[in-house]
Formats: sequence, C-alpha cells, structure tokens
Amino acid sequence: MREHDVLVFLLSLAVLLSVARLLGEGARRLGFPLVFGELAAGILLGPTVLGRLSPSAQHGLFPGGVPSNMVAGYTNVGVVLLLTVAGLEVNLGIVRRRGRSALLTSLMGIVMPLAGGVLLGVLLPDSDLMQPDKRLLFALFMGVALSISALPVIAKTLLDLGLFKTDVGLLVMAAAMIDDLVGWLAFSVLLGPMQGGALNLGSVARSVALTVGFVVVSLLIARPLLGRLVAHLQADHHSGPRRVLSLIVLLSLFGASFTQWIGVHAVFGGFIVGVVIGDTPHLKERTRLIVHDFVTNIFAPVFFASLGLRADFVKSFDLRLCVVVFLVATGAKVIGCTLGSRAGGMRWRPAAAVGFGLNARGAMEIILALLALEAGLLREQVFVALVVMALATSLVSGPTMKWMLRGADDETLASLLGCGAWIPELDASSAREAIEKLVASLSGQLGNLAPRVTRAVLDREAVASTGLGDEVAVPHAVIAGLSRPLLAMGFARAGIDFNAPDADDARIVILLLMPPRAHEKEVRILAEIARTLLDPTARERLLEANSQAEVIAFLGATRPREEPMRRSRTSLADI
Repeated sequence: MREHDVLVFLLSLAVLLSVARLLGEGARRLGFPLVFGELAAGILLGPTVLGRLSPSAQHGLFPGGVPSNMVAGYTNVGVVLLLTVAGLEVNLGIVRRRGRSALLTSLMGIVMPLAGGVLLGVLLPDSDLMQPDKRLLFALFMGVALSISALPVIAKTLLDLGLFKTDVGLLVMAAAMIDDLVGWLAFSVLLGPMQGGALNLGSVARSVALTVGFVVVSLLIARPLLGRLVAHLQADHHSGPRRVLSLIVLLSLFGASFTQWIGVHAVFGGFIVGVVIGDTPHLKERTRLIVHDFVTNIFAPVFFASLGLRADFVKSFDLRLCVVVFLVATGAKVIGCTLGSRAGGMRWRPAAAVGFGLNARGAMEIILALLALEAGLLREQVFVALVVMALATSLVSGPTMKWMLRGADDETLASLLGCGAWIPELDASSAREAIEKLVASLSGQLGNLAPRVTRAVLDREAVASTGLGDEVAVPHAVIAGLSRPLLAMGFARAGIDFNAPDADDARIVILLLMPPRAHEKEVRILAEIARTLLDPTARERLLEANSQAEVIAFLGATRPREEPMRRSRTSLADI
C-alpha cells in the first residue's frame, strides 16, 4: 500500500464525513431527516454533480483501487453497526405484550407487500432488469424489499408525534420489529443466490437452518448471559456506558464475522447482536442513546454519503419506475397493516394510522437496495427508485399518522386533573412506589379496580419505561372496566428514577389510566403532556404551584394548540 493511497483515503473520508454532517444538520434544521442531507452530500460529491462539473476532481478525490476499497471497508463496518443500532430498538417484551394484534398487523404487513413486490418483479419489462434470466430471484428480492420497515425512522416519527409510549406506538413498534426480523431472515436466505449461488431447496434449507440456529442460540443462551454482563458493566455509573459501548461494538463485529462465515451477510449478525443486547432489561436508556449517537454521527454519514458515489442519480432517474415502486410499496403496506390492525381489534382510523406508521422504509430499505446493487441484481434505475421510495415513505409517515389520529379535544390535561388527583409532595424512592401512591390517590374513583390497576401499570412499566426525559414520566395503562380517562399528578422534588433516555430523574410524574379502545384520546393526551412539560420554563413554573387549582389554571393557560412537538436530548437521530 502506497503512502499516496493512505493520503487519498484519509482525505476522501474527511471530505465525505464533513460534507455529510454539514448537509445532514442543514436538512434537520429544515425539518427533514438527517439521511436526506447525508445522501445529498454523496450526490453532490459523486458523478451526479461533481462528476459533471469537474470529472478530474471527482476522480482524484474518489479514485478506484486501494483508496476505494478502504472507504468500502469503513462503510461495511458502518452498515453492520447501523443494523446493530436498529436491533437495539427491538424489545421482545413489547412484541409479547401486543401478542395477537402485533402478529396480525405484521403478518398482513409482510404478506401483501411481499405479494406486491413479487408481482411487480414479474411484470416489469426485461429492460428494467440487470439479468432477465434471474427474474424469479429479482421478484423475490423486490417482495422482501417492499416488506421491510425501518425501525429507527419509525421510532423517531413516534417520538416526534408523542406516540412512542402509547398503545398505538407500541403496536407499531412491535409489528415493525417482527417485520425486520422476518425481512432480514428472508434476505439472508436470498443472499447466496444473489451472489451467484444456485437457488435450490438444498441451499435454501441449509441457509435457513444455520440462520435460525444462530438466532435461537443468541436469544436463548447468549441473551441471559449478556444481560448479567451488561448489568455488571453498568454498576459503575461513570464508566459503565463506555464499557457497554465497547462490548456492543466488539460483539457486533464478532457476530457479523460469524454470519458472513456461514454464508449470510454480515449485517444480519450485527442486527441479531443488537436485538440480544437491546432486549435485556439491564441496558439503561442513557447507554442505548450513547451507542446510537456514536454510530449515527461517525459511521452513518459516511455510509449514506457513499451511496451517492455509486450512481448518477440524474442519469438513472426513471420517473415511471419511481412512481410505480412508490405506489406498490405504499399501497400494499398501508392496506395490509390496516387490515391486520383492524382484525386485531382497532377501529379504522387508528388502524390506518398504524398502517402509515409502518410504511416508513428509511435507512433499512436503502441498505437492502445497496446490497442488491453490489450483488449485481439491480440496475441503477431500480436502485434509485428504491432509494426515492425509502425517502418518500419516511417523509409522509408522520403527517399521515397525525392526520389519521386527529379528533375533537373533548378532554384536556386541565379537565382531567380537575376530576383527578394531585400529590404536591410525591415522596417515593422508586418508580414502583410512586405508581402505587398515585393509584392510591385515585382509589375513590377506581373502587375495586385499584389493585388491578396497580398491577397493570407496573406490568406496562416493565415492558417499556415511561420516563420521557426532561424530568417527566408518564406511567399509564389501558384498564378494562374503566369508562373514562383518569389522571393523577405528583411532584417529586428530589426526583425518581424512571429509566429515562437522558438519565434524569423525574420530578413530575403523571399517572394516566385509559379505557379500552380509546387510542385517539390516549394519543392526544400524551401529546399534550409532552408538548406542555418538555419546556424547562413551563416545568419550573408548574413546580412552583401551591394548590391543585393553581396547577389546573396553569395547564389551561399554557395548553398548546397543535404545534409540532420539539424534542432535544431525547429524540433519536433521523436515520
């Protein structure tokens, strides 16, 4: 390796990272996901723009040969860690809790896009295929590609809308987790034939057996062992997050190496490692956020920017293909997930909101498209159409969910607290004790439901922490037999640990109890809580109140009017 190759590699890496970070932050300021700016950086530096303006400069900055291979090695590590971060978002407890609804939603959200993608692959003319003799393989890939969802994008959308902790949000996340598990398993089976292997029952059976074996061993044997190890490493609050970060990166690389060795793409190993570690109850939200920020600020920008170097997005843009792929992907996913959620017991509007929420493809779709492009299965025109579809579905997901869940504001924080309870000094040493005291404050309204309410709220807390961050926690649950929402608020001056993403103790704790099938009301109430109390000035003024009447008056006076929710420290990066 010549010194010049090292120089070119370092320079190209520095240029990619700096321009991607700059444009990514610019995109976020304009209200777009980070990936838009990062991808735009690659388009700007690649053959689409710089290659047209100055081909010699573009080739000199990003030549082929050794420097290109070194950048590819960096992006390969980046994509493995990106899938690990996606796996960290998978909470198997949420999947188990949602049970039938999640399975029905996910099943329909997989089957219909799979059928739509296969049909699209069969009907496209030979001119759209790289290898017409591999039409069946191309059709199967399109089916898998249209079936998958993007967990990080979905999680970010739910956070921005204040839906992440709601039952609708949990259902969307649970179904997305199943989609991703099934999708990446199916893709791992197709990868061998995509790279030139034979598509026969024997090779498929071998790939499935080895992949399933790896997943089973990881979840049943490795998960409890790693859970204890994570708990031990996090015993030191100062160095614990750094130790866990090192552990996750090392295990991701080893897991990726193993799956690459057995003939499955390395990204699947990283994804399963993320699932195993992310599902342990000992992993603190603050640690999870540190890992997420490390990957999405160092590796993700270079990976997404490098995509723009691989194709001429102007020359390869085919409006017909982009429109067809978007319509098939969106129609099949939304209809399938809506029907599945409806069969699981939801009303039509919340069910449609779930469908649009799961329609976001984001980074996961782009990764799949890149791997297929590298395997020689896709023409650049199809690759560009899949990238455009991934970005477009991610953009429309949030606004359509919000529109579907709109409704009359018949119940507000102020009105609920007027019929509920307020504890000016919530003296509790744990989240469990705080929940028990808040439930007890509503005992007059709950009657004989009180013991069942306490168990339901604690069970819900065990599945997913309700600490929003910014010193606010909202433990809540759906209670059978309840006819209307009930709310209790407590001020914990010393703070209570609710395992919030920013690691801050909660000083304002709100218990929210909802009747069954009141998804729209739950969404509106939680969104109002988030928009009102995540403002530091509003929290301090609220904590100065001396009576329940003052608290009610303050909430009524500061009630937000449909402003978009802003989150600072607690939101996930827009990938």
